[in-house]
Amino acid sequence: MKKKFIVLSAIICALLLILLPACDAQNAGSLKSITRPYIAQYECTEAIFGGDNILDKFDYIEVNLLDKEKIQLIFKIKNSEKRVTDGKYTFDPKTHELSADIGVFGVRFKQTTTVRNGKFTVSKAIGRKQLILKFKAK
Repeated sequence: MKKKFIVLSAIICALLLILLPACDAQNAGSLKSITRPYIAQYECTEAIFGGDNILDKFDYIEVNLLDKEKIQLIFKIKNSEKRVTDGKYTFDPKTHELSADIGVFGVRFKQTTTVRNGKFTVSKAIGRKQLILKFKAK
């Protein structure tokens, strides 16, 4: 009986040693992070509007995927108040396509982009200028 227990314990330890390195220790806090790893907080790393860098006009721009359908855009223009806008999104785990519908300043925006390695880019024509926002997971 004692021998079976030792063998079983050794097998469990071996399995843990094989499986644990496959887990990301930073994101291993919940089952959600394993089953839906794209659900995260993303920070804007680059913001270009009409060829001009506008990121320095903001304290921060963030996109939060809160659960499997709720998205939140949070930004703070320097010397202004923080703004939070809610919307909905879908994510296709096969193609890694993120499709979001969100309103900013009373205008609804629909956008589809691809999330790869925790990064995505949003590109939208506003008037005659192009807005390009690049995000990466925090």
